[in-house]
Amino acid sequence: MTTKRTTRLAGITLASAVLLVSLAYVRTADAQDMSAGGLSPPPPMAPSASQAPAASETSQDLDDAKKSDSGRGLEWVYLEAEGGFQHVGLRTFNIDEQSFSAGFIETQANGPVIGAGLGLRLVFITIGARGRVGFFNTWDLFSVGGEIGLHLPLGNLEPHFELGGGYTALGSFKSALQSGAAATALENTQVHGFYVRGQAGLDYYITPMFTLGVSASAEVLGLTRPGLDPSKVTEIQGDPNLTTLERARAEVLKVEGSSYGAAVTGSAVLGLHF
Repeated sequence: MTTKRTTRLAGITLASAVLLVSLAYVRTADAQDMSAGGLSPPPPMAPSASQAPAASETSQDLDDAKKSDSGRGLEWVYLEAEGGFQHVGLRTFNIDEQSFSAGFIETQANGPVIGAGLGLRLVFITIGARGRVGFFNTWDLFSVGGEIGLHLPLGNLEPHFELGGGYTALGSFKSALQSGAAATALENTQVHGFYVRGQAGLDYYITPMFTLGVSASAEVLGLTRPGLDPSKVTEIQGDPNLTTLERARAEVLKVEGSSYGAAVTGSAVLGLHF
């Protein structure tokens, strides 16, 4: 009996040991399967060698941009003064000269021009007004109107383009002929109309507030000359310096005349920016 009991206990002990070993093996296998299935978080990735140079290059680009930036910041208001040379043709687009001037108004002129502009700036866009006066031998040309511009900052250099239009007029007449009566009659005549202008220029920022630049513009002029009072025409015709042909031409001045011309201008510009 004792031998059988001992044998049975030994068998039970051996079976228990086998069972424990089997359970331990199963748990180890399950842990390996879970790791192989991707359920455990992966280890953190080390930064690649290619990312470090890219970050370094970006930092260098930012540093270079700071060095090359003019540092002007935003602008809100600008003031400009300009001076240059202007050529004007009052009948550039007219076939019949006599209907407008009758030979008593010089229709082409060259001379100095001065002007001023002011306005507001919204980042790249400017909205403002500009006035000019051109001084010529036989008359002066005045213009004032609005304009809208596009500015392209390139460091201290700034190209810009404008479109504008407004009111224009001739004044301070000096007769194309040595006729005192004609000069007097035309002096009291309002020859006026409109202009449409396109302009391009380049400014250099000496400081964030001051610029020195150049500009070139071309414009179309539409002018109307009202008819003169017949008594004024009679005075012109009575001038002894006029020929018979010129006296006959003076009759044209009794009726209204129109002219469509052009002007080109080149100028130097001094600017103040806030």
